[in-house]
Amino acid sequence: MNLFWWKEKPLRTAWKVEKAGRISFLVGTAHFSPYSFKKSLTTLIQGVETVLFEGPLDEESMARVVQYGQQGENAPSLYKALQPAAIKEINRQLSTQSGASTTAGSYLEILHPAASDPLERLTRGVRPWMTFFTVWSAFLNWKHSMDMEAFHIAQKLGKKIDYLETIEDQLAALDGIPFERIVNYLNHIKNWRVHKEVFKKAFLEGDTQQFFSMTGEFPTRCESILTKRDPIFFKGIQASMKERRTVAFVGVAHIPGIRKLFIEEGYQVTQDAS
Repeated sequence: MNLFWWKEKPLRTAWKVEKAGRISFLVGTAHFSPYSFKKSLTTLIQGVETVLFEGPLDEESMARVVQYGQQGENAPSLYKALQPAAIKEINRQLSTQSGASTTAGSYLEILHPAASDPLERLTRGVRPWMTFFTVWSAFLNWKHSMDMEAFHIAQKLGKKIDYLETIEDQLAALDGIPFERIVNYLNHIKNWRVHKEVFKKAFLEGDTQQFFSMTGEFPTRCESILTKRDPIFFKGIQASMKERRTVAFVGVAHIPGIRKLFIEEGYQVTQDAS
């Protein structure tokens, strides 16, 4: 018996993609989530041959992202660019989560031990996007990742796993996040609590329009993360779907752009809650 059933939710960010009798699926994921979607993900993955992800999710690849994120000696100083009130609140969040069993806790332990000014030490020699994701993860304190959950399910079921880009592609995209967008969002950390609840509600309801409209200021809503990558993801997903029954997992922010490209190519794209 699953004693934690109340932490598992139905998945409403899945779309059935159909053309010429071929049916596959497109899933918008939350890289950080307070809930498991194991049952819905297992059902989707069981019925396909190939499972696609944005990029490699093995431990070695994830460690490489962390290592690269630490190599920011020539990056502009995020600490100096932030407002004092934002620094104070960020330090409070980091002090609360340091050492916790979360992504943020792990990064904090890897990068710098506990300190009186953890943000100053965290930003020293670290790429700005790495600092941002560490702070954001600490604030959310959510234990699940849909991408990792789906990846492990696909492995367990023995499915063919492919990737839409390389780690090098991902790192280049992260480096393209504008510094000013990171600074602006961190300076408005007082608004994060509202953003967190609206995001969670919109995601659980599968309301991508609401989700996208309220995350416009989020640092990753930029050209290097979305505009440049959506067409690349679309081509990779389409190629796989032409060959075999596929489920593709991409960040939910990519869904509007990729869905539009499928519709323009004559595909029927229908939201499929499970």
